[in-house]
Amino acid sequence: MNAQQLYRKFDSKFHSAIWLNEKEELVDENEIKWYLCGIQDEFKKAVVTQAIEDFFSEQELYLVITSGKSSLVPKSGISEEIGTYIHKKEIGLMNESLTKIMFFSTIGVFKKGVINEFSKTRIKPKGQLLDVSLHANIYNNETKIVSDLLQEPFEKLSNVLSNDYHGNIEHLWIDLELLESDLVERKKWAFRFQKRVSIPSSFKENYSYNVGHYSVKPDFEKLKQLTADEICNYILQLVYNSIKTLSTNKKKLEDFNVEQFRHDFLTACTNMGYSLEETH
Repeated sequence: MNAQQLYRKFDSKFHSAIWLNEKEELVDENEIKWYLCGIQDEFKKAVVTQAIEDFFSEQELYLVITSGKSSLVPKSGISEEIGTYIHKKEIGLMNESLTKIMFFSTIGVFKKGVINEFSKTRIKPKGQLLDVSLHANIYNNETKIVSDLLQEPFEKLSNVLSNDYHGNIEHLWIDLELLESDLVERKKWAFRFQKRVSIPSSFKENYSYNVGHYSVKPDFEKLKQLTADEICNYILQLVYNSIKTLSTNKKKLEDFNVEQFRHDFLTACTNMGYSLEETH
């Protein structure tokens, strides 16, 4: 790679890196260990040399400074180069196999990480349990009480339904929308099956794979007429009825056992004291 190609390559790998703590464990951003190395007269060359030696086993590393000054260089002279430029430029290091990375900031600190490449698709791991997430977090001031009432039963159902129902789906996300209207009338989301979904809040697991996702929307006039217990029963019946959408998408989900999933949902609701009507 020439200098410009290497500079671009580092930029892409930097954004797929997972950074480490002091014990060199993969962590989220707020737990990353930044090491002090200083700048100019306070630059700690020995600290940097030792850190590079301990972290990289290779004798040559990619040193990335600018689009015109980036190349594969001997490890022995890297710390001196870093000391020369660190107060002016952000500096990166990578091994040739593109599995490890170091980043030096212009303020005189650095961090270490590993480069994690994520495929665009994956086959569901054999025997993996379905991760079910039931949410009621799209609400306004009038419907927040409904969200609060459903928090406990939704959490219990999510746990009970974490079983192996076969097929290729790893995650099932069902959202209850509690906004009656908006600037533009919102409709319930139709079922969609996505091979990969980004998780911007996670720095250790960038994606969820094989995700089924849809939403349901209640009759808001009916909600206003119900007691707290009736609200929960009504919503759970609504969600139970909505599971039929998985049957109409069975081709996408391969041999996912929709019937068993619906049965388990109904049984779990009954065990929690709710009275749902079984539908076919």
